Amino acid sequence: MRLTKRRGVIALVVLALVAAWAGISYATNTPPFKKPRGTIGASGLCPSFGASQEAADILDRILPYATSYRFPPEEGTPRGLDGRDVDYTTVCRVYGDGRLLTVRTELTGGVSEEEWRKTVRDIVFSGPAEPFDAGRWAFTTSTRKAAAVYSACLPGGDADLSTYVRLTHPAPADRLDDLRRLAQIAAEQAHEDARCTIPADTPAK
Repeated sequence: MRLTKRRGVIALVVLALVAAWAGISYATNTPPFKKPRGTIGASGLCPSFGASQEAADILDRILPYATSYRFPPEEGTPRGLDGRDVDYTTVCRVYGDGRLLTVRTELTGGVSEEEWRKTVRDIVFSGPAEPFDAGRWAFTTSTRKAAAVYSACLPGGDADLSTYVRLTHPAPADRLDDLRRLAQIAAEQAHEDARCTIPADTPAK
Protein backbone atom coordinates (compact mmCIF):
# COMPACT_ATOMS: atom_id res chain seq x y z
CA MET A 1 0.00 0.00 0.00
CA ARG A 2 2.80 2.40 0.89
CA LEU A 3 4.47 1.81 -2.50
CA THR A 4 1.19 2.41 -4.34
CA LYS A 5 0.57 5.59 -2.36
CA ARG A 6 4.10 6.84 -3.04
CA ARG A 7 3.65 6.24 -6.77
CA GLY A 8 0.38 8.14 -6.66
CA VAL A 9 2.06 11.12 -4.98
CA ILE A 10 4.87 11.09 -7.56
CA ALA A 11 2.34 10.98 -10.40
CA LEU A 12 0.47 13.96 -8.95
CA VAL A 13 3.70 15.93 -8.60
CA VAL A 14 4.67 15.15 -12.19
CA LEU A 15 1.22 16.19 -13.42
CA ALA A 16 1.45 19.43 -11.45
CA LEU A 17 4.87 20.20 -12.91
CA VAL A 18 3.67 19.48 -16.45
CA ALA A 19 0.61 21.68 -15.94
CA ALA A 20 2.77 24.51 -14.58
CA TRP A 21 5.18 24.21 -17.51
CA ALA A 22 2.28 24.23 -19.98
CA GLY A 23 0.75 27.28 -18.32
CA ILE A 24 4.03 29.20 -18.38
CA SER A 25 4.66 28.23 -22.02
CA TYR A 26 1.20 29.40 -23.05
CA ALA A 27 1.44 32.66 -21.10
CA THR A 28 4.89 33.51 -22.45
CA ASN A 29 4.13 32.36 -25.99
CA THR A 30 6.95 29.80 -26.11
CA PRO A 31 6.94 26.35 -27.77
CA PRO A 32 4.90 24.25 -28.05
CA PHE A 33 2.24 26.95 -27.63
CA LYS A 34 3.92 29.71 -29.66
CA LYS A 35 1.33 31.58 -31.72
CA PRO A 36 1.91 32.03 -35.46
CA ARG A 37 3.71 35.18 -36.59
CA GLY A 38 1.45 37.84 -38.05
CA THR A 39 1.57 38.52 -41.78
CA ILE A 40 1.99 41.80 -43.63
CA GLY A 41 0.29 42.20 -47.00
CA ALA A 42 0.83 44.90 -49.60
CA SER A 43 -2.84 45.91 -49.41
CA GLY A 44 -2.55 46.69 -45.70
CA LEU A 45 0.47 49.01 -45.83
CA CYS A 46 0.26 52.69 -45.03
CA PRO A 47 0.32 55.09 -48.03
CA SER A 48 4.01 55.90 -47.43
CA PHE A 49 4.82 52.50 -48.96
CA GLY A 50 2.09 52.58 -51.60
CA ALA A 51 0.93 49.03 -52.30
CA SER A 52 4.46 47.69 -52.68
CA GLN A 53 4.71 43.93 -52.24
CA GLU A 54 8.47 44.45 -52.02
CA ALA A 55 8.00 46.71 -48.98
CA ALA A 56 5.64 44.17 -47.37
CA ASP A 57 8.20 41.40 -47.89
CA ILE A 58 10.98 43.54 -46.41
CA LEU A 59 8.89 44.38 -43.35
CA ASP A 60 8.25 40.67 -42.86
CA ARG A 61 12.02 40.13 -42.84
CA ILE A 62 13.21 43.00 -40.65
CA LEU A 63 10.47 43.48 -38.06
CA PRO A 64 10.64 41.39 -34.88
CA TYR A 65 8.11 38.67 -34.15
CA ALA A 66 4.56 39.73 -33.33
CA THR A 67 1.28 37.86 -33.55
CA SER A 68 -0.15 40.73 -35.62
CA TYR A 69 1.04 43.99 -37.19
CA ARG A 70 -1.01 47.18 -37.30
CA PHE A 71 -0.77 50.27 -39.51
CA PRO A 72 -2.84 53.07 -37.92
CA PRO A 73 -4.10 55.83 -40.25
CA GLU A 74 -1.20 57.81 -41.65
CA GLU A 75 -0.68 61.35 -40.40
CA GLY A 76 0.58 64.30 -42.39
CA THR A 77 -0.13 67.20 -44.69
CA PRO A 78 -0.70 66.48 -48.39
CA ARG A 79 0.75 68.93 -50.86
CA GLY A 80 -1.83 71.39 -52.16
CA LEU A 81 -2.69 71.91 -55.81
CA ASP A 82 -0.98 75.31 -55.94
CA GLY A 83 2.41 74.77 -57.60
CA ARG A 84 3.98 77.13 -55.07
CA ASP A 85 2.82 75.05 -52.10
CA VAL A 86 5.80 73.49 -50.31
CA ASP A 87 3.91 71.98 -47.36
CA TYR A 88 4.13 68.19 -47.37
CA THR A 89 4.61 65.69 -44.55
CA THR A 90 3.71 62.05 -43.98
CA VAL A 91 4.15 59.93 -40.88
CA CYS A 92 3.51 56.17 -40.91
CA ARG A 93 3.84 53.98 -37.83
CA VAL A 94 3.86 50.20 -37.59
CA TYR A 95 2.83 48.43 -34.40
CA GLY A 96 3.17 44.84 -33.23
CA ASP A 97 4.06 44.35 -29.59
CA GLY A 98 4.45 48.11 -29.19
CA ARG A 99 5.69 50.51 -31.85
CA LEU A 100 8.13 48.78 -34.19
CA LEU A 101 8.78 51.29 -36.98
CA THR A 102 8.25 54.91 -37.98
CA VAL A 103 8.69 56.32 -41.47
CA ARG A 104 8.51 60.07 -42.00
CA THR A 105 8.90 62.34 -45.03
CA GLU A 106 8.81 66.12 -45.18
CA LEU A 107 9.52 68.81 -47.72
CA THR A 108 12.62 70.67 -46.71
CA GLY A 109 15.57 72.25 -48.44
CA GLY A 110 18.36 74.74 -48.46
CA VAL A 111 20.64 72.51 -46.38
CA SER A 112 23.99 70.87 -46.98
CA GLU A 113 24.44 67.11 -46.81
CA GLU A 114 26.23 67.47 -43.47
CA GLU A 115 23.44 69.62 -42.01
CA TRP A 116 20.77 67.19 -43.19
CA ARG A 117 22.55 64.16 -41.76
CA LYS A 118 22.99 65.86 -38.40
CA THR A 119 19.32 66.89 -38.30
CA VAL A 120 18.09 63.37 -39.05
CA ARG A 121 20.55 61.71 -36.67
CA ASP A 122 19.41 64.05 -33.87
CA ILE A 123 15.87 62.77 -34.50
CA VAL A 124 16.59 59.06 -34.81
CA PHE A 125 19.20 58.96 -32.00
CA SER A 126 21.07 56.14 -33.63
CA GLY A 127 24.77 55.86 -34.38
CA PRO A 128 27.28 57.14 -36.96
CA ALA A 129 26.19 57.52 -40.58
CA GLU A 130 27.15 55.07 -43.31
CA PRO A 131 26.30 56.42 -46.81
CA PHE A 132 24.64 54.44 -49.58
CA ASP A 133 23.48 55.28 -53.09
CA ALA A 134 19.91 56.61 -53.31
CA GLY A 135 18.27 59.93 -54.13
CA ARG A 136 20.65 62.84 -53.77
CA TRP A 137 22.10 61.64 -50.47
CA ALA A 138 21.38 58.63 -48.28
CA PHE A 139 22.73 56.90 -45.19
CA THR A 140 22.07 54.15 -42.70
CA THR A 141 23.15 54.24 -39.07
CA SER A 142 25.73 51.82 -37.72
CA THR A 143 23.17 50.54 -35.19
CA ARG A 144 21.00 49.22 -38.07
CA LYS A 145 18.06 51.14 -36.59
CA ALA A 146 17.61 53.86 -39.20
CA ALA A 147 17.98 54.69 -42.88
CA ALA A 148 17.38 58.04 -44.56
CA VAL A 149 17.16 59.40 -48.10
CA TYR A 150 17.32 63.02 -49.25
CA SER A 151 15.69 63.55 -52.64
CA ALA A 152 15.51 66.51 -54.97
CA CYS A 153 11.90 67.52 -55.59
CA LEU A 154 11.14 71.01 -56.92
CA PRO A 155 13.36 73.50 -58.75
CA GLY A 156 14.88 76.36 -56.82
CA GLY A 157 16.85 74.39 -54.24
CA ASP A 158 14.47 75.09 -51.35
CA ALA A 159 11.97 72.24 -51.70
CA ASP A 160 13.49 68.78 -51.40
CA LEU A 161 12.32 65.65 -49.61
CA SER A 162 13.80 64.16 -46.44
CA THR A 163 12.66 60.60 -45.70
CA TYR A 164 13.74 58.39 -42.84
CA VAL A 165 12.81 54.95 -41.55
CA ARG A 166 13.45 54.34 -37.85
CA LEU A 167 13.23 50.91 -36.23
CA THR A 168 12.68 50.32 -32.51
CA HIS A 169 14.81 47.18 -32.71
CA PRO A 170 17.89 46.80 -34.95
CA ALA A 171 17.40 45.12 -38.29
CA PRO A 172 19.05 41.69 -38.48
CA ALA A 173 22.75 41.95 -39.31
CA ASP A 174 22.25 40.39 -42.73
CA ARG A 175 19.30 42.67 -43.60
CA LEU A 176 20.99 46.07 -43.87
CA ASP A 177 20.28 46.19 -47.61
CA ASP A 178 16.61 45.56 -46.82
CA LEU A 179 16.55 48.55 -44.46
CA ARG A 180 18.15 50.73 -47.13
CA ARG A 181 15.72 49.55 -49.78
CA LEU A 182 12.74 50.20 -47.48
CA ALA A 183 13.81 53.84 -47.05
CA GLN A 184 14.30 54.10 -50.80
CA ILE A 185 10.80 52.75 -51.49
CA ALA A 186 9.29 55.29 -49.08
CA ALA A 187 11.34 58.10 -50.67
CA GLU A 188 10.25 57.07 -54.17
CA GLN A 189 6.59 56.97 -53.11
CA ALA A 190 6.90 60.41 -51.49
CA HIS A 191 8.54 61.79 -54.63
CA GLU A 192 5.45 60.70 -56.56
CA ASP A 193 2.87 61.77 -53.95
CA ALA A 194 4.47 65.20 -53.48
CA ARG A 195 4.30 65.72 -57.26
CA CYS A 196 8.00 66.47 -57.54
CA THR A 197 9.04 67.88 -60.90
CA ILE A 198 12.76 67.08 -61.02
CA PRO A 199 14.50 63.69 -60.68
CA ALA A 200 15.25 62.55 -57.14
CA ASP A 201 19.00 62.38 -57.77
CA THR A 202 19.36 65.87 -59.29
CA PRO A 203 22.64 67.30 -57.93
CA ALA A 204 22.53 70.24 -55.56
CA LYS A 205 23.50 73.56 -57.17
